[in-house]
Amino acid sequence: MKSKWLSKVGAVALTGAMVMSSFTGCGKNDSTTDTTKATEKETEKKDDGGELDELTNEDLEAMSSKELAYYMGNGFNLGNTLEATDTGKYYGDMIDEGQTPEEIQQFFEQVWGQPITTQEMIDQIHDGGIDTIRIPVAWVCNSMRYQEGDYTISDAELARVKEIVDYCYNDNMFVIINDHWDGGWWGMFGAKDDNTKEEAWKLYESMWTQIADYFKDYDYHLIFEGGNEEVGDRLNDIDNPVVGGEGATLEKDTCYERALEINQKFVDVVRGTGGNNEKRFLLIPGYGTDITQTLDDRWSMPTDTAEGKLFLSVHYYTPWSYCGTTGEAR
Repeated sequence: MKSKWLSKVGAVALTGAMVMSSFTGCGKNDSTTDTTKATEKETEKKDDGGELDELTNEDLEAMSSKELAYYMGNGFNLGNTLEATDTGKYYGDMIDEGQTPEEIQQFFEQVWGQPITTQEMIDQIHDGGIDTIRIPVAWVCNSMRYQEGDYTISDAELARVKEIVDYCYNDNMFVIINDHWDGGWWGMFGAKDDNTKEEAWKLYESMWTQIADYFKDYDYHLIFEGGNEEVGDRLNDIDNPVVGGEGATLEKDTCYERALEINQKFVDVVRGTGGNNEKRFLLIPGYGTDITQTLDDRWSMPTDTAEGKLFLSVHYYTPWSYCGTTGEAR
């Protein structure tokens, strides 16, 4: 199994369970490579205890994903905050009712019971031994009139994500931002209506073009993740209001094909925005982020113009009775 994993993936796997995550992995090439002189120098810094403060953007640019993973350390998922949604509320309707984008952003950030994220909260997370924070985001449901074909992300949403990214940067942390479930809009890819499927592609490309362009001058502490668990079977999600219960039209083989196409589109769009995005580290969701389905012969990593800059995201919740059960587990 290990040899198949290394030959298929050729990238770093980011394995997450619940809130805390562990970052490990291998480089782009199948064979193990010698650590570069630059990384040896940075390893010495890490041993001295001051490594992250001394890393420059040039140091990070010279690293492969395997080498960067060493410095990413322990991870924390800032869950139930910016990815929180209320599918009974539509951004366009809320705007038409007179709410401001800023009011809407604050409503959704708290709708699942979490407080507004502050610098003090991020400081405390960092002081607890965390060097990497993942910020899941619902860009579509909370900041677009997407049901009308307008895929413009509100300035308020972009500014708020930037604010939290900056909180993390103030503590010299690594940051991951993605598009996370987002009310299940991903089901548009599996809709019966071909026009809806085409709109899904337009939405996805527009969303990542805007995000990547907005953050293209941020250094390599910032990592983009192309999706979450939706890039797999949930491309057939029937809960999305646009699909109207007419999802689940894709066969399993087609879901695999679509997942590969989505991941490739993500890489191509981000690289095409220029700036630091040309060499930014990118986190690629495995098939449904499920390790077994990602090891399937139908799945592969996307191609990339940058050498050794891709990570792989895999979630592992076994045993479910420990990780996610809603009942009493003994």
